[in-house]
Amino acid sequence: MKKYMRTTLGRKLAAFYLILFVVSFYFISTFGQRYIYEQVISEAQDSLRAAAITLLSTHINQQSYTKDSIRNLKTQLEMASETSQCRIMIICDDGDMVVDSGKPDPTYNIYLGDSSFLQKQVTRNYTMNGYLREPSLCISLPMERNPYLNGYIVFAQRNSYIQARADYYYNILSGLFYLMAGIVGLAFIGIYFMNFRPLRKLRNGAKDFSIAHENPPIIIKTKDEYGELAQTLNVLGDELNKFEEYQRKFIANISHDFRSPLTSIHGYVQAMADGIIPPENQQKYLNIILFETDRLTKLTSSLLDVNNFDKDNIFLDISKFDIHEAIQNTIDTLEGIAEKKNISFEVTPAQLNPLIVSGDSDKIRQVLYNLIDNAIKFSDRDATIFINTRTRGDKVFVSVKDTGIGIPKEDLNHIWDRFYKTDISRGKDKLGTGLGLSISKEIILAHKQTIDVVSTEGVGSEFVFTLPRE
Repeated sequence: MKKYMRTTLGRKLAAFYLILFVVSFYFISTFGQRYIYEQVISEAQDSLRAAAITLLSTHINQQSYTKDSIRNLKTQLEMASETSQCRIMIICDDGDMVVDSGKPDPTYNIYLGDSSFLQKQVTRNYTMNGYLREPSLCISLPMERNPYLNGYIVFAQRNSYIQARADYYYNILSGLFYLMAGIVGLAFIGIYFMNFRPLRKLRNGAKDFSIAHENPPIIIKTKDEYGELAQTLNVLGDELNKFEEYQRKFIANISHDFRSPLTSIHGYVQAMADGIIPPENQQKYLNIILFETDRLTKLTSSLLDVNNFDKDNIFLDISKFDIHEAIQNTIDTLEGIAEKKNISFEVTPAQLNPLIVSGDSDKIRQVLYNLIDNAIKFSDRDATIFINTRTRGDKVFVSVKDTGIGIPKEDLNHIWDRFYKTDISRGKDKLGTGLGLSISKEIILAHKQTIDVVSTEGVGSEFVFTLPRE
């Protein structure tokens, strides 16, 4: 049931457009029509009253008309009636209708019915007690300046004429409304094709993304934000497609790194238990077991580190320290391992006095340890490892360079991946876990700094990272 109750963004916009159209149509057809009619009838009142005042001031009040002579104005009143689109009547004070532009010889006395409209000036929907054939708007003005004839001039305009004018303006308004509705409808269609269709493609493609299934690319050929978002989602889909392969490699690497020392430990312990190894040789194999135990300890420690060193969650204890002192301490720590291969160090500091940097000194020492340890592992005997610092602006660049086996070009983009080892490194990296460079990069990124490598196979590698200078 919930599935059918879901509403897409396009349907919401269409519903909003439809509701807006219905509400607007309702207001225009009711309040709008009423407003237009009121405006038209108000305009008609003003127009008729102005025409009556003009007629009084220019003809009737300028001459001394009598009840009989005023009938001679019939022709002029008929012309004024045609111009004003109304019926013009002159009523004497005794109630007789002496002139009517709509009748040749009127014989009607207004006092036979309700004559109160004469004092109101404006009377709507009035028929003069049936004298007029349909309800009309009546404008009544007194003739006050004629010494021989007193009475009223009445302008009557049919309601049907007023309604026709109101309908004319209403039709114009309705036409504009339908035109605007059509334009908005076309705009909605344009918005739908330009926005909602690609958005629906993005939604349908993204909601099917998963790790366990193949994620086909989302095809949007435009170069706008939707196209860029589709490319971003396609990259995400590719990464999800690679996740299963990454998981297999992860398990294979972990299995390999754990199985090798465990197999050695099990074999030698079983041989000692069975008495195959004589007592005088047991110390040699105990040292091998200790060596393999160290491998397991280091691998376990690295796994714990990489679990904690998510770059968004590394907690740094920032302080100021001398990077030269940190380098020398790391060299002293690894000196015993280097001496076994007769490897020497050549340190070139940026300056003789201390070079103070800002960072987590313990974690930066771990980075130095990983880089220098790798340099020792992959260098030949009697080699030299070059370590130098240099400054540029507010940055300190630390470089660790060896002349060892180097890194193949196709592996350079993967050396920062967890548990990654190049094929040529496996023979030399006996204690390696494939986590050292990954941990180092995450530490440097947590400091919001950079770490890079330049390497040539058979020539050597140089790792460079930056720190903020104090």
